[in-house]
Amino acid sequence: MGANTMAYVSTELAARVCPCAAAVAGRVYPVERPAGPVDDRFSAAVVREVGDVLGSFGFPVIEDDSADWYALSWCLWRFVYGYSGRGRHGGDPAGDSAGSDGAAGGVRW
Repeated sequence: MGANTMAYVSTELAARVCPCAAAVAGRVYPVERPAGPVDDRFSAAVVREVGDVLGSFGFPVIEDDSADWYALSWCLWRFVYGYSGRGRHGGDPAGDSAGSDGAAGGVRW
């Protein structure tokens, strides 16, 4: 997948993943986002390892650089850091679409 395809897939997935569960009492996640643009703890290796765990339990293997891999990375990012983009589930209830704040920004691939 090229950079343009990756951006398209990421944008499409951002609009479809529902972070409603972030508001449930007693959760430890989401954690505070890093102050800088990069969090060294969240990387392609995290996504790969979670995909490997799913595969080890008999779920289909998640190939690197596939639509499933990017979907998993979005879900993990939103699980770990929450979602503060615009729109129905974001920090700005007046917006109608997912904003760039919801992106898996700061992730080093």
